[in-house]
Amino acid sequence: MARTHYLPLLFTALIATLSGCGDKEAEKIGSASTDARGLSKSMTVVVSGALNLHYEAKGDAVNVGFLPGKLPGANWLTLSADQEAEGDRNEVSIGPILGFSFDNPDQEKQAIMFQGGRVEVAHDENSASYDTGSYYQYFDTDKSGSNSNVKLDFSKIEKLQSTNKLLDRYRLVGTFQFNAALSPEQPTDDCTREAAAYAAQHGERHPGFDAKLCNAKSVVAKGSFDITQDFPVMTKAG
Repeated sequence: MARTHYLPLLFTALIATLSGCGDKEAEKIGSASTDARGLSKSMTVVVSGALNLHYEAKGDAVNVGFLPGKLPGANWLTLSADQEAEGDRNEVSIGPILGFSFDNPDQEKQAIMFQGGRVEVAHDENSASYDTGSYYQYFDTDKSGSNSNVKLDFSKIEKLQSTNKLLDRYRLVGTFQFNAALSPEQPTDDCTREAAAYAAQHGERHPGFDAKLCNAKSVVAKGSFDITQDFPVMTKAG
């Protein structure tokens, strides 16, 4: 499976641009998680494994991207939680997720190209990025990639009163969990040679690469969210 580190970032940027969600210009009042429009956003994040993080993001540190689909239930959704302190920056992001539905939150949702979740950390000039696509290559034993998709569950999707006829206001409450991996930028000759030799002798293997030999590392990211957000009004419920 080809690695596509930059494609999901482009998707996320496109969705955030088209939706107009996550407006960082709004004046804050009351608390760090509520702005002048009455929008409250918070996400808790716990990352364990090769990397350990535990933080809560509020207000502008939580971003929502949304792109309405042409058919009911065909919407795209992204969520992210940022943390910045003293030169360190952490971000846990989910999406693009295809299949988000306001009216049917339990319907099947699919991460685009197994790139549904990322954990990014940066300290000064040093950075690392764990993603679900790399997990599929180095750790997932399931050919279909079931262990490499984000589990995104909604306990509440509540439509609230909106003062703007062009916007629908919703409260989204739920949890998420995904596996992600950090893979080497340049795999060693031993790493690629072993994978090729196995495939030649035994055929397809899942995962395709030996994580230990290739020095890949994995994490589990999970958390919860409580987000009140304005979304564009759709003629048909998504």
